[in-house]
This record gives sequence, structure tokens and C-alpha cells, in this order.
Amino acid sequence: MKFIELSKALKTNIDHVYSLIGDDIFLIRQALLNIKKYTISDLEEFNYTRLDAEKMKKDELEANIMTLPISNDYRLVVLDNPNSDIINFIKKYDFSDSATVIVLINPSKTNCGTLVDCTKLDRIDINKYVLNYLAKSKLSIHEQALDYIIDSTSADMAKINAELNKLTAYCLGEGINTIDINTATNLVSDSKDYVIYMLTTAIDKKNYKEYQKILNEMIKSQSAGDIFSYLGRYFRRMQYIAIDKNDDEIASVLNIKPYAIKMSRQCIAQNGVRYYINLYQKYVDLDQKIKMGKISVINALYELIF
Repeated sequence: MKFIELSKALKTNIDHVYSLIGDDIFLIRQALLNIKKYTISDLEEFNYTRLDAEKMKKDELEANIMTLPISNDYRLVVLDNPNSDIINFIKKYDFSDSATVIVLINPSKTNCGTLVDCTKLDRIDINKYVLNYLAKSKLSIHEQALDYIIDSTSADMAKINAELNKLTAYCLGEGINTIDINTATNLVSDSKDYVIYMLTTAIDKKNYKEYQKILNEMIKSQSAGDIFSYLGRYFRRMQYIAIDKNDDEIASVLNIKPYAIKMSRQCIAQNGVRYYINLYQKYVDLDQKIKMGKISVINALYELIF
């Protein structure tokens, strides 16, 4: 079945084995979350296991299959890199008395259990995904706005999902029922800005591991100096918003939209004014050290957060 058909199928029947096949990491992650949603309702720490199965032995897997769930209908076991012995064992295994659901991530043999196609979606399927996503929040969207979202994100599902999350939060907060082209163009980040957006989001959420991961990828294709300068502008903006309560003045001075100010204030409320003041001061100090030759730009980027 296709990825977009999985949720509907899970509502009527849960198979003992699923094989998630494809090259779209986002879709594989979402498919796994969907299966988890319908199988694990309580005590995840006991009923959910994810294992590297590249060198796994059959008796180890059987022990996991035979382990009973606790306060839950199912046990979910996810196997990464399953070897051929494990796949053959699963294909022959009698699950009739087992409450375990197995999920195989890109197994080498594709005829094992229910196959879920997680290859990149075509435009028709992306349209369906967006409409289904918005329908959960009782939102609709104009065709022109839908086309803009797909085109501006280069049809990347991870980016589309992030933009839909942003659009949904805004529309529900403003009492908007239908996303038009103006709302889409005002809120949806252009593809080239998406990675920067994810980097600053990691900072706002204090997810330093994710920050390092994104930064490691960015410096492969972008100038460290450009990234450092962008972060400096971002911290300056956040500090300005943190200490100035006049939204009209902020919008005029920084040339940003009211929605951006609103979202910034939410981050400031969560992290505190001092957090962003300290980040901007750290940037200023490191910028001075760079100019004096006391630190490289790349080292300054890592030191800025850590």
C-alpha cells in the first residue's frame, strides 16, 4: 500500500508485520509514528522497542516476539537493518498467539508482511496529504495556496509538514478557516530559507543536539561566515523584541510581519528575556574575536551555542 493509505488501513486491521520500503526518511518516520499510534496506548517504555537487527540472532528476536505487552493490546518491535536470516525467520513465524507487531525498516527482501511504500510522493498524493492534514483541524485551502506550498518547498515532505504546522497554528489562533494565497505567501518560508529556519528553531527549543546536526550539514554547502552573520541578525532581532513591548515600532524598525513578532514573543516567554540577551552578547563577543584573529568562524559557530 502507499504511505497515504496506511492510516485508514490501521483503523480496520493491524497486521503482525509491516515492511517500510522507500527513500523518503520523513515518510518512513511518519509511517512508524502512525503504526505506533494505533498499537501503543500505554507504558511505551515497556511496550515499544527499536533494535539494530543487522547482526541479530533468531532466538533474540523470538524472545522479543514472545514477550507479552503490559497494560496494552500490543507490543511494537522495530528492526533497523534486518539481516536475511531474521527476515526469513519472520516470514515463517506463526504469529497467531503473539501480541507483537514487527516493523522492518527497508528490509532487503520486500515480500515480508504488509508493504508500505515510503518512496517520495507525487503531486497528487502530496495534495491528498495536505488536505487530510488540514482537515484534522477543520481547515481548507485554496488551490493556488496549495500549489504555492508545494512549489516553495520543492515538494519536500519534511518541509511541507513544518509549514503546515506553522499555518495551522496561525489560522487556529486567528480564527481563519481557509488558507488563501496571501496567508501562504506571508507565512511559508522559501526553500532556501528552510534550513536556517530549522536551525533557529533548534536554538529556540534548546535542542543543541539537533542544532549541531543541522549545522554540520549546512557548512558542507554554505559559508560559515554567512551562517554566523545570519544568527547574529536573528539574535539581535530576538533581543530587540525581548526588551521592546511596542509591536508597531518593532515591525517598523526590523521590517518584519506581526505574525513573526507574535511567534518570537512565544519563544521569549518560554525561554526568558535573558536567554536571548545572552545569545546576542555572546555573538558580539565572538564576532570581535573573529575580527582580532583569536578564533575561526567555524569554531565561533559551535561555541555560540555550546
